[in-house]
Amino acid sequence: MQLTTILLIAVAVLAMLSGWAVFIGARKKEKLKGAWFLIATIGACLWTFAIAAILSLHPEHKSWAPAIIMGIYLAPLVMDAGLIGFILWDKKTVGKIITGFFVIFNIIFGVFIALNQSLIYSSYTISERGNHVAIINDWPYYLFGGVIAVETTVMMVAFLYQTVQAKSKNIRYGNLFIFITLCIAGGLSLVFDIVLPVLGNYKDIWPGPLGMGVMVIAIYYAILRYRLMHLSSSWLKILSYIILIASASIIYTVIFFIIFTALFKIPNPSPSIFILNFIMIVIVLLLLPIMNEVTAFINSLISVKQIDTAYIMKKLNRIATNVDLNELADFLADHLHFSYVGFLIDGQLYGSGPLALSSGEIREISRLKKPEKGIWQEFNEPVAEAFKRLDINAVAELQNAKGKPFGQIIVGKPQGKATFARRDLIQLEMIINLVSAIIDTKA
Repeated sequence: MQLTTILLIAVAVLAMLSGWAVFIGARKKEKLKGAWFLIATIGACLWTFAIAAILSLHPEHKSWAPAIIMGIYLAPLVMDAGLIGFILWDKKTVGKIITGFFVIFNIIFGVFIALNQSLIYSSYTISERGNHVAIINDWPYYLFGGVIAVETTVMMVAFLYQTVQAKSKNIRYGNLFIFITLCIAGGLSLVFDIVLPVLGNYKDIWPGPLGMGVMVIAIYYAILRYRLMHLSSSWLKILSYIILIASASIIYTVIFFIIFTALFKIPNPSPSIFILNFIMIVIVLLLLPIMNEVTAFINSLISVKQIDTAYIMKKLNRIATNVDLNELADFLADHLHFSYVGFLIDGQLYGSGPLALSSGEIREISRLKKPEKGIWQEFNEPVAEAFKRLDINAVAELQNAKGKPFGQIIVGKPQGKATFARRDLIQLEMIINLVSAIIDTKA
């Protein structure tokens, strides 16, 4: 299997996923804009698949060639119509008129090409030595090339105009990013898919659809990165993760192909080698979140001289809906690196382990004065004696959303440090405030 075929198929799938991600994630008032983008990705996907199919078609399947060739010349018309609609449909009356004109023209021209295939090409050759389509050097083909060139120019001008007129920096950068990718992809398409075929070079038509497929994916990236559309959907996260995995897999496959051919001097590795490597890298990428989670857990657990605030906050947000106070105390003791953590709420002590406090000492702790500043409380003499006996270092108020105390958190001796620095105390206060919110919500 040729690397170009693999790349074309992969980019086609990614383009299709990008279209569905935007369409599914688009808000109601931007659904039509998402639909235009989906139409564009369908056209890009069909065009890319058609190019991949004609280049890799075997002689025993040569009867499929006419349908595939028609796909090569009809799919770009679908793609261009979708892209023009995506760019211009929501731009008042002028945008709708321009979009409507090109959509109607492309439909009529597409039907004309489909009913008169012999005006575009005279013959095709499908053999082991390579596949070729003989383009007719006449006005129908010139008209096809002119249509693609004009529509690409219209898109470029529209994006450039929107870039200049944009008031938001994000919108400006997003449109400029798309404009640059469109210039590159449009140039590749015009040279490799319009000019070279009529000159007799049909084996190099793959850069055009590859470039346009990458451009569609780039538009999806720009939509997400620069907020060109407001997308929100649980499916969007799933599709975006799939697109990310597939993109990384494609990059890996290309690197593998280059290294493999350079080391072993084999021009075309077998499909089974490609498939095996692709499956393995996908598995590794799917396991990455689990590996990152385990690594973060271990680092937070064993780094006793520092607090991994990001990991602790993430875990606390996860367990906020279903929290057991003893388990929460145990988690905080492990990851805040205290010998003990406990919650004193309504006279009941929930802790990371047993703590030998009498009922009288518990009452004394609950009666400690409200701190003048912050959340840390000063000990009175009975409490100080009890804490010294039990190696307890501090106690802080738990406050609800209105700032009223509803309990206390008791912390033991810090592990790995004799005392905590100011930065550590600030981090602790932030975490304790979040813990207070979690417990208050649960109550």
